[in-house]
Amino acid sequence: MSITIIEDFSNEIFYEIFEYLDGFKTFKAFSNLNHRFTQLLNSSSFLFNLDLLCSKLIELNMNIYEQLLLNNKHQILSFRICLPREKCEFFSSLSIDSSFNHLESVFLNSFSPAILMSLLTNLSCLPRLFSLTIDTELLSTDLSEAYRLILVLPKLKYATISAFSSIGPKLLPIATDEQTSTIEHLIINHDCTLNELCILLSYTPKLYRLNLLALTENYSHHELIFSFSCPNLTYLAIEMAYIRFDEFEMFITKTKCNLK
Repeated sequence: MSITIIEDFSNEIFYEIFEYLDGFKTFKAFSNLNHRFTQLLNSSSFLFNLDLLCSKLIELNMNIYEQLLLNNKHQILSFRICLPREKCEFFSSLSIDSSFNHLESVFLNSFSPAILMSLLTNLSCLPRLFSLTIDTELLSTDLSEAYRLILVLPKLKYATISAFSSIGPKLLPIATDEQTSTIEHLIINHDCTLNELCILLSYTPKLYRLNLLALTENYSHHELIFSFSCPNLTYLAIEMAYIRFDEFEMFITKTKCNLK
């Protein structure tokens, strides 16, 4: 049978078309056309990405976004949120729970510390969160708490943390065997001392790829911490290093990295 009108397309073809659009554009364009599209868009077979970006502020209809986050949460595959703080107040009341059962990737930018911490706390209930990217203005105290919440996410494989401050001298204790993280690729886009790095690595025995913006000397004369090994670490990239070579050499030797 020949296809002469768009309504003759199969559901599978429409789902392929929807893959090229984010969830907001898809629902805005198709949700009110007819009953068939309403059924298609609300089917559990349809998973979508949701982008709330500053570049879209002119076309933003927060009612549609709120509807998607509240009523279609089980269909969201990923969301990226980069909005001015005054536009982020809705998320202070957003309940992230296990009903976001297909959510695999989250990108958060420009949230106030209180809202960001609330969201990070709730992310631990997500059964399929594999990727997390945070771009924040958090100060050292809040950044330390953010790392504590990130390191306990049960399924996380990839994490990027960007900030203007360093973690601070009081980060976390060295991890025990029961406190290890599932992270395999970590990108640290802020200053990090050698001891802070060692503490973070004690939580990530599965880490095989590490990117650092800036590795700096320890505060005062703190003793270097090397009470763990990271044999799975095969890739290390440091954009700026402000430590002595003998310290870096000791780090590589003591942590038993297998860099390639």
